[in-house]
Amino acid sequence: MNHKQLSHFLAVTRSGSIAAAARTLDIAQPALSLSISRLEHALKTQLFTRGAKGVCLTESGQLFRRYAQDVIRGHERLLVDLAELESEPKGTVVLAMNQATDNILALPLTRAVSEHYPGLDLDLRTGLSYEVIDMLKSGTADIAIIYEDGTDIPGISKELLIRESMYFLNQRPSSGEGALSTEISFAEMAKYEVVTTTGKESLAYILQEAENKTGIQLRKRRPYGQLMTSLRFACEGHCRLILPSSAFYHLEPAPLLCAQKITEPEIYRNVYIATDPSRPVRNITLKLTELIRQCTREEYTRGRWRGVLNS
Repeated sequence: MNHKQLSHFLAVTRSGSIAAAARTLDIAQPALSLSISRLEHALKTQLFTRGAKGVCLTESGQLFRRYAQDVIRGHERLLVDLAELESEPKGTVVLAMNQATDNILALPLTRAVSEHYPGLDLDLRTGLSYEVIDMLKSGTADIAIIYEDGTDIPGISKELLIRESMYFLNQRPSSGEGALSTEISFAEMAKYEVVTTTGKESLAYILQEAENKTGIQLRKRRPYGQLMTSLRFACEGHCRLILPSSAFYHLEPAPLLCAQKITEPEIYRNVYIATDPSRPVRNITLKLTELIRQCTREEYTRGRWRGVLNS
């Protein structure tokens, strides 16, 4: 059984006649009849009943038709995918990520795409951790950058990108108050009320893990809205935050915030590139994934995205 025989079989099923199918395929009728006979012999079953008005599928033939259609479609899809891999990436690719990751990657990634793959249309989407995962699972997003949140995500393939360090953010002290240390212990941080996410969010999960490990409970309150709004509150001294450097690095040149790395224990959050392995691998998806890795390395080298880079 080979691809040509499957094509011959499907042509006969469409035409309902070996003679008509032979004309469509532009081959001799005896050659087509021989091809079908050899296929039936290989399968050890009769696929058609022959009559004066043409041919009809047997029950075995109806079953085999579904198989043959799947094989032919798969072959056609493979040829398209292989052709795309050999060509310049074109089309739209949707990338979903959290606000902090979007803050650090959106600009360098957009620039890299424009420079290397001008035919690629990058559609950036943001959301909370579980919303990003939902976008990937529903097919809304082609790629997602997700965080560890303690939940099992069946049907999703993920690759560690970076383990980002977590920081305690305060309003920067005035010149007469003296500088704060560059680090703060988990126990010392517990003296303050902190704004942090709750429920299904990944940050809530890793802080709960730290609380369980240390036996120390943080004094938490819910965010004031979006990330940028909470950062403004912190800059003006209305709250304290727990965030990775990806969320606030752009504010560091201005004397607005003081970032202290959390220690005893150090707190990290795993950041992953995630895809749905059940969907066809597209060339633009592969190219964008490599650019994400490249931009992550660059931001890490510049000291903007701090933590442990996955080598």
